[in-house]
Amino acid sequence: MLGLALALGVLALGAGPAVAKDSTPSSWKITRYDVVATVDSSGTAKVALSIDFDFARDAGHGPFVTLPLRQQIGGDPDHWRMLDVSNVTATSPSGAAADLQLTSNDDALLVRIGDERRTWTGVQSYDIAYTIRGLIAPKQAQSGLDEVNWNAVGPGWQVPLRGITASITGPVPVTKTACFSGESYDTPCQATSAGSSATFATTALDKGEPMQVVAGFPAGTFTGADARIEKRYWVGNMFPLTPATGAATGAATLLGLSGLWWYLRRNGDRAYAGLTPGVRPAPGAEVPEGRATAVPVAVAFTPPAGTRPGEVGVLLDATADGIDVTATIIDLSVRGYLTITPLDKKSYSFVRTGNPQRLDKFERDVLDRLFDGEHAIDTAGIKARHDTSLMTDTQNDLRERVTNDLHWFRGNPLAAQVVAIAVGVALIVAGVGVGFGLAYAAGYGLVGAALVITGLGVIASMRLFSARTAEGSVVLAQALGFRRYLETAEAGQIRFEEGIDVFSRYLPWAIVFGVTDHWVKVFQQLAAEGRYSFDSMGWYVGASLNPHQFADSMSQFSSSMSSAMTSATSGSSGGSGFSGGGGFGGGGGGGW
Repeated sequence: MLGLALALGVLALGAGPAVAKDSTPSSWKITRYDVVATVDSSGTAKVALSIDFDFARDAGHGPFVTLPLRQQIGGDPDHWRMLDVSNVTATSPSGAAADLQLTSNDDALLVRIGDERRTWTGVQSYDIAYTIRGLIAPKQAQSGLDEVNWNAVGPGWQVPLRGITASITGPVPVTKTACFSGESYDTPCQATSAGSSATFATTALDKGEPMQVVAGFPAGTFTGADARIEKRYWVGNMFPLTPATGAATGAATLLGLSGLWWYLRRNGDRAYAGLTPGVRPAPGAEVPEGRATAVPVAVAFTPPAGTRPGEVGVLLDATADGIDVTATIIDLSVRGYLTITPLDKKSYSFVRTGNPQRLDKFERDVLDRLFDGEHAIDTAGIKARHDTSLMTDTQNDLRERVTNDLHWFRGNPLAAQVVAIAVGVALIVAGVGVGFGLAYAAGYGLVGAALVITGLGVIASMRLFSARTAEGSVVLAQALGFRRYLETAEAGQIRFEEGIDVFSRYLPWAIVFGVTDHWVKVFQQLAAEGRYSFDSMGWYVGASLNPHQFADSMSQFSSSMSSAMTSATSGSSGGSGFSGGGGFGGGGGGGW
């Protein structure tokens, strides 16, 4: 873990391409590694590291060393153990360049030695010195000693080491020593003591293999030597679920969602007060408006007077979608303004008939966009135009018609939904910001979730922001009554009118209501009984039309039309150093 953290730290500090990519030549190694720490009674250690770095024939600028500046504390995820490094110097007894470049981030200090303009081969010697505080565990709970528990060789070295020695000298005689190496700090190495000094040694360490050394002194040897501790922020202490944070978050969430409910209730759909849903006031009558409520609607056997399927499709869900556009085209075909011929399951051709009857501008624009100046067009030709205006412009026209011409909505439904999405996203962003702010300030980051939840609630209910007028609520009630008829009608209940193809007339409505399959099945039964013939549909031309083929074709038409139209860090044990498992400090290094 320490090696990974240090490697990432070096990468973040910009130690150079060779370090970042760990492309160290395999010939490089350290043939002598001797480190001495002299610790005074206050717990400050003066460290002297001497290394012989063998560049062999692969020239390098010099070595680098990474020294951790903070470590996790075993059993305490809420704090960092800080390692304060200062007074870094470097020289080269062999005459190599020993210029220093120090770069640090929160986790580590990078000490780079050498000159970018000069390289060296063979064995070069370097002496590095620094001062460090934080290596001591005063009166360690398990051993009862003041322990200097030190990773004399950290696991971040990118070259193998040979001839490793270390020593610790304190202000009083050493009472106990230990040495461990290996990836898990569980392989004993040589440790001896004499007077106030302890010495440690091992013959070789592979790349990335550390060595931990421990010297125990009588309790009370070091005064004021406790390591500096800083708060460590993580999910557990930034966003904890406690009675206090849970109550605050719950209350804030309830407040936010209650505010959303109050807004939608106050600014939602309107209706004529005191009138049955679907009933308009008498001409000239002054009827107050109130909040629309969900009430049962009566079955209606005809669609709302003076309305078209695509318009009602927008009224139903406050959205102008491909289904509404498709229903508009089929409605125009049923009314004699074009014919539709299936070419295969997913392709159709359209022929404009030149019906002289007058159309609303909205419907005329739909036909003009569909045919684009041609008399006939097919779905392949529509796709080949690479023009999405047929879909998007028709959707825009539908929204404008239900808002500006028919006055069914209090404002453009899409605009209202865009505002709702923007507000929802703003609340989510604010929630994240407030959450992290409270997390750092007081560990109450969970409270920010209230704004996030409220923001998600706003987005989820965005269609409710497209409020209907009282007139829109009247038409909606009538449309829902007609939908109930189409979705429950049985063959014996169909009312035939002289000279009128009831199936075709109401098919576009079945499409916007999502009950096409049921409507077709009813007339399949009527056709089987000899009471209806699909051949009577002049608007839909099929070479071998039969009820089953038509039902299958209708299930493909909407999707086909829509498709055509829309072309860090190091670790340390909280236990006694005499049990192994890693100590304080350490780091790593290599060459560049």
